[in-house]
Amino acid sequence: MGDVFISHSARGDAFAMAVLQKIEEGLRGTSHTPLVDQSGIEPGDEWRPELVDWLARCDAAVVLLNEAALRSHWVRREVNILMWRRALGAPLLVVPVLLDGLTTGAVKHAGLEELRPIQFARTARDAEPDARSLADKVLGRFAELPRAATGRDPMSVWLSRLALYLSEARTEPGVLAEAARELKVEPEFRAHVTGRHGGCLFLAHQFLVAPPERMEKALDVLAPSLQDQTIRRLTSALNATWVDEEAARGALPTPGRPPHEMTLLLNAFSHSTAEQYIRRATCNASHGFETKTIGSLPVGEDRVGERIRTWEDAVWKEFFDADSPEERMLPNDLGSRTHYLVINELRPPDAEFAEAVNLLHRAFSWLIVLVTTGTAPPDDKVRSAFKNAVLLEPLLTAEDEKTAALRSKRLRQLPDRLAGLC
Repeated sequence: MGDVFISHSARGDAFAMAVLQKIEEGLRGTSHTPLVDQSGIEPGDEWRPELVDWLARCDAAVVLLNEAALRSHWVRREVNILMWRRALGAPLLVVPVLLDGLTTGAVKHAGLEELRPIQFARTARDAEPDARSLADKVLGRFAELPRAATGRDPMSVWLSRLALYLSEARTEPGVLAEAARELKVEPEFRAHVTGRHGGCLFLAHQFLVAPPERMEKALDVLAPSLQDQTIRRLTSALNATWVDEEAARGALPTPGRPPHEMTLLLNAFSHSTAEQYIRRATCNASHGFETKTIGSLPVGEDRVGERIRTWEDAVWKEFFDADSPEERMLPNDLGSRTHYLVINELRPPDAEFAEAVNLLHRAFSWLIVLVTTGTAPPDDKVRSAFKNAVLLEPLLTAEDEKTAALRSKRLRQLPDRLAGLC
């Protein structure tokens, strides 16, 4: 039996509330545990700590989509984390439910297109809306709920590692609760950190969505209670959490399908920024993902040809240690890893650049190419010249990137600062 998170914006909608209640009752009747927030979150409100905990550990989710939900910033954020977990390989069952006669086209228009490939539950065409029959359709999807959605997927592993690092601070009374306070965890939830089994994992879940300035303050509280090696591992694990989780998820291929000629466009200057986006997307995974960075400014007349030759050589050398043509053969386990090539040319890409990337994909269709574009994203003409290009949004500003770089430096220096060496 499993924990089932229910995402909704049902308050004030009698039919949506009736469906919600019948699903909740039905789940309890089959020994599942429904995780549902009845009060709702207003625009401008903070992430609720228990809500983050539910999203990170649930075995399945129901997403009730009425007109209010399509407009809800919070439903969008909840869906993003659920789909992020799925994209990283968690066997997470997600059941979207269409209410108010909504169509899948309306779901796409609302920016929740990632739900469209999943089978929706809905009232049959021309049938009167009936909360009981619709709830029964949803409950029927839980007959074979996966045994556990959490486990060895990268997000679960990352959270478990955080919890392990945080557990070192248990020897200092009050430190974990003080770190929770810096993360703006409400007082009624701080007892979860110290007063129950799995409290460190609960706190780790809060780092999943913590704004970077809060994360840094929490680390300052924790660091004196940790060994230097633990501090370095913890800061490394958290370094990329400033990246917006929705933008990060855009860097992942479609769940269940290998990447095919996928290009990512990031309006950043630094290759280290691009690498942090990948680390955020993959939850700092230590295996299953490989990232290499190159740069190439062509100096001759054959700008496309010079680029493609340079990039092809780099792919063979950097990913497969193939220095000569005789060594160029793909390993048998190629499909077990996702390969990212960051191309950083220090200037905006043009149509010739896009042509060279498309040729690179002809040679390596499984390669994900991340292109740094500078402050501004490419215009529509250049963007359309790429094949299968994904613009990572929300966009960055130069100030965002500079602030993140300085924060990364402070995190790296944290053990030395504690020792008075800088």
